[in-house]
Amino acid sequence: MAQPAASSVATRRRRSSGPRVGELIDAFLDQLASGGASTHTLGAYRRDLRGVADRMAGAQGLDDVSGLRLSQVDAAALEAGMAAWATDHAPASVARAWAAWSSFFTYLISEGIARANPTEAAERPKPPPPAPKVIAGGDVSERLLSAAAMPEPSSPSAWAERDVALVATLGLTGLGVSELLSLSLGSLRRDSSGLVLVTGVAGQDQIVPLQPALAYLIDVYLASRRAWLGSESPDAALFIDASAQPMTSSKVQYLIQRLYERSGLDSQVPEKTAVQALHATFVAEALAHWAEVLREGLTAPPSARRRRAR
Repeated sequence: MAQPAASSVATRRRRSSGPRVGELIDAFLDQLASGGASTHTLGAYRRDLRGVADRMAGAQGLDDVSGLRLSQVDAAALEAGMAAWATDHAPASVARAWAAWSSFFTYLISEGIARANPTEAAERPKPPPPAPKVIAGGDVSERLLSAAAMPEPSSPSAWAERDVALVATLGLTGLGVSELLSLSLGSLRRDSSGLVLVTGVAGQDQIVPLQPALAYLIDVYLASRRAWLGSESPDAALFIDASAQPMTSSKVQYLIQRLYERSGLDSQVPEKTAVQALHATFVAEALAHWAEVLREGLTAPPSARRRRAR
């Protein structure tokens, strides 16, 4: 059998040499305890340090932290261990674990055991995006669309067909205000699946299929617009105001805010998410509706379901 190269043997020996990480963690915890750290604090440090160390050990083919040596803990190993830790821990727990490892290496450096703190060179795991905020109240989508369909008589910019189409587009597609305002009449296309929106810049187009109900609302809006303005260029903005000028961000924001107020929902909208919360709320209510439909269908006696199917 061929013998491994001497250099590779030396590399493995160097990487697995030095003090054991598990023993160093115990020494660090002992120092914290002697300094008056509470049992709760010590427990948190122990879970975070040993938990991430176990992930690092696993990434290097070791059973657990008992086989992990300090020389095997560098910035790359710490990044891998923290990334694995982040897959099943909340962002706050990941941040706490990162701080624990930084404190641990500060201790090792002060004791002359380590030369550098790998947390300063490693890249922190990116936290997942925050969960979308949903507007409480129930029937939010229905209440907003109903308010949009009955605009304020005194408003000079009242245009029910446009307002309904605008709110439904924001709620059902998830487009942001800037994306919505970048759409033109030419962004609407028809293919084998029906009406679609083409968004993005040239060469990076994205196709957004429109649900039949939304396509119908947009068609109603476009019909009212043609009756007023006649034929228009495909480059004309998809959503315009009562002066036939492209809608602006401030006008969209104001329209949505007024709809919240007229629907009695303004106090229930998460702060600074008036438009962003629309899509999450529309989706959540649609899922709740279909879950209720399925629940009713699946809880019916089998014979009743068969009769209903026929």
